[in-house]
Amino acid sequence: MKIRQVGGSLVVAILLCTAFAPLLHAKELNYGWPGPGSWTTLPFVVAGERGFFDREGVKVRMIAFRGTNLMLAALLAGEIDFGTYLPFFVGAAARGLPVKIVASLAKSGGYALIGRPEIQNVGALKGKKIGINSFGSSADFAAYMSVRGAGMDPNKDVTIVPMGGGTPDRLAAVASGAVDATVITSPGEYLAEKQGFKVLVPMKELAKLARIPLTGMAVTQKKIDKESDDILRVLRALRAATTLVQDQPEFGVSQFEKGMRLDRATAKEYYNLFRDQYNPDLSLPDSVIEELLAVGTFRAKEKEQIKVSVQAVRDWSFAEKARR
Repeated sequence: MKIRQVGGSLVVAILLCTAFAPLLHAKELNYGWPGPGSWTTLPFVVAGERGFFDREGVKVRMIAFRGTNLMLAALLAGEIDFGTYLPFFVGAAARGLPVKIVASLAKSGGYALIGRPEIQNVGALKGKKIGINSFGSSADFAAYMSVRGAGMDPNKDVTIVPMGGGTPDRLAAVASGAVDATVITSPGEYLAEKQGFKVLVPMKELAKLARIPLTGMAVTQKKIDKESDDILRVLRALRAATTLVQDQPEFGVSQFEKGMRLDRATAKEYYNLFRDQYNPDLSLPDSVIEELLAVGTFRAKEKEQIKVSVQAVRDWSFAEKARR
């Protein structure tokens, strides 16, 4: 009897250990991101809070980076396992660095162009200044395409001014008159309107002019070759979170309300605006990849003689497996 009792205890212990094995032995992974507060980063928050990473047997630490160059350096050094900022990593891959994008959590970009209260449309920016973070950035590309979409020449009809800093800094520059308009990440235009600024090109319109999804997953070729299971596990968790936000409106609205500090009515409005922009498929058409490649070359004085193939900068095999 004692042997049976001990045996039973061992069985129970083994079962308990097995049940909690994913939590006790979860692999720790580091993911570089810009931080919370955007609709594009909500799936990361949801995946953590709802236990989707735990379910896949991984412990994901989200590490905020203020600069894309720092994120790239950390990825190449192996200090982080994944990076989020797709336009920058596509550009890095196009320059021959051993990185690829393997997923996008959105179908298009999330920028809006706002201006001073007296400026009624993009055409009224002729002869005026538009503030951006830096030349060659996705925000620069969005500003460039906004001006071109209004039938003007971005190189002649406006002055695009690199200012550095984030949305608050550029809004302050617009308020002071240092620049007349700026590109901000949506839904920042909600707060901008409350402060009296004019939305010149809303996100939905700008997404058609510049299809540049910002947030997803970039990895090194070394990660693809040696630790591909990590990629698949995290992508499955992110896909589950993205699907939850997209398929359950009440939950999605509550996440918009909490994550972006919006009132309920505005959260509903923005959820309805962004809901279809989420991308549970995780992959993108090659035409969008070509636009991401254009972000890194549209200001180059001398275009590359050899066109970079889309296959050189993306690998959708993990997205395909995560959908199964």
